[in-house]
Amino acid sequence: MTKVSVFTVLFFIIFNVSAQVSIGRSVSPTNLYIRGIHEKYFDFLENTTSYLIVPESLDFESTKEIISDVWTYNDIVFVPAEDYDEQSLIQKGNTIIRIHDTGYILEREKEGGTRTRVNAWFAYKFELISYYEVTVNKKGKKKPDILKLADICFTQSMHHRYKMQPAYNVKKAQNIIDEPDIYNFYLGYIKNYFQILNKGLTERRTIDLEEKFIDEPNMKLLKDQTLFAPEWILKRINPFTGMVKDIEKPEKLFKDYEYSYEMLSYDALNNKILSGEEFYYLMQTQFNEHQILSIINSVSGAIIYSAEKKSYKVSSKDIRGISKLISE
Repeated sequence: MTKVSVFTVLFFIIFNVSAQVSIGRSVSPTNLYIRGIHEKYFDFLENTTSYLIVPESLDFESTKEIISDVWTYNDIVFVPAEDYDEQSLIQKGNTIIRIHDTGYILEREKEGGTRTRVNAWFAYKFELISYYEVTVNKKGKKKPDILKLADICFTQSMHHRYKMQPAYNVKKAQNIIDEPDIYNFYLGYIKNYFQILNKGLTERRTIDLEEKFIDEPNMKLLKDQTLFAPEWILKRINPFTGMVKDIEKPEKLFKDYEYSYEMLSYDALNNKILSGEEFYYLMQTQFNEHQILSIINSVSGAIIYSAEKKSYKVSSKDIRGISKLISE
C-alpha cells in the first residue's frame, strides 16, 4: 500500500516520477541532485550481503532466476515481501534493496490556517540502502546509520498519474483506464535496470541523471538496426491536470528519424527483452519537470545515449537529435 506524506506549499507544483537508475547519495526525494559516494562507502558496500525484497506483484522464482544471472556485485539473498522482517535484517553489513512506495500530497495553506489540496507526487522505486553502523539503546531499540546509495525508479502510467489528481474524472479516462499503474515494472525492464546498477556499483561510479552521455560507436549501429520504443511516449498529458489530451501519431513523432523504428506496447517490449533477442530500445524517464531519454541495449543493459531536459513529453526535435547523432 502506498504511504502518504503531506507537505504544505505556498505555490503550485507538479511531481511526476518515471524510470531510471541513479547511484549517489540523494539530497532530496523531490529532485535529481545527488552527492558522490566516498571510496570508504564503496569499500564497505561491496563486502555486504544484499537482500532483495521481492514484491508480491513479481513472480518470486522468475525474479530470483533473472536477477541472480546478472548480479555479480556482492552476495545476494532473495526474500519474499510477505516474509520480510525489517528489524531482523537491521544489522551492520546488510544491504537492503526494497520497494519504496510513497505518495506525497501537496497542499496550499490559506488564510485562517485552512489547507487545500493542490497536487500529488507518486514515487515507486527500488531503493538500495545499507546499514553502515547499528547501535542498540538501553531499551533494546536498534538505531541504524543508514546509507542511501541508489534508486531504480519506475514509470508511472498516464492513468495512474491522472487518477491521483483532484480533477480526476473516470469518464475522461476511458481511453487509458486499462493501463497498469506502472508501465515498466516487469522483469525484462527490471533485468536491464539491475544490470545498469550492478555495473555502476562494480565500477564505483556515480550515475547522475542530469549528465548527458553518448556512446558514439554504438549509436552508429542504429543505422542498420531497428530502434524500438514504447507506445506510451506518444501520449500527451496536461501537466496541470495529469489528463491525457492527445495521442500523437508515430509517423509524426519520428518524422525526422532517418532509420528504422518500431513502436511496441509496454508488455510486448518487456517480452521482447526477456526473449534474449539483442536490440536497442528508447526509454523515457520523467522526474518532476526533468525528462531523461535513454537508449538501452536489451541484452547487456548498456546505455548508449542519455540526455536530460526540462520537458513533459518526447518531441520530434528529441528524435531528430538522436537521428543526427546516428548519422554523424
